[in-house]
Amino acid sequence: MGLFDKENDKDELKLQLASLLVKLADVREQIGELTKRLGEIDADIAGYKAKGEEYAAYAKKALAAGSEEDARVFLNEKYKLDKKAEELTPQRDKVFETRKNAVDIHDKMVEEINEAKNRLAMLEARNATADMQIAASKTVNSFDFEKDLSSLETQADMKAAMADAQKYVNGEE
Repeated sequence: MGLFDKENDKDELKLQLASLLVKLADVREQIGELTKRLGEIDADIAGYKAKGEEYAAYAKKALAAGSEEDARVFLNEKYKLDKKAEELTPQRDKVFETRKNAVDIHDKMVEEINEAKNRLAMLEARNATADMQIAASKTVNSFDFEKDLSSLETQADMKAAMADAQKYVNGEE
């Protein structure tokens, strides 16, 4: 890969980074919606349970007053509310798991974005260094420009290969 191909890599990397940022915004929105839904389900479950406890208290009072029929009615209402709370539990668990997965995806995307930003910064620094070396080479030895350019391209490619190899050795890729 020649030195001038690096500019295309930089542009491609910027496009990939922009795409990741858009996807990250979508994931964040999804996490927000799931968090809201989880809160709503939790509130519903808590409401059913609280109302069920009220009916249990009414049933106790009815029994204390000697009215078994009223106590049965209150206990039946408590049972219905407990059943509704139980029916929401699997839905809550599914929303919770989906939210957890979305958070994991979010964290992975943030990591990938940071890696892409680091690669972009490295490419830009390498290109800037190469540009400076080319400019210096042109002013000092304009007749050896083509030779120096080829040498610089080779050096830049070798540095990139060494950086990639070092990342591989460190387990970063």
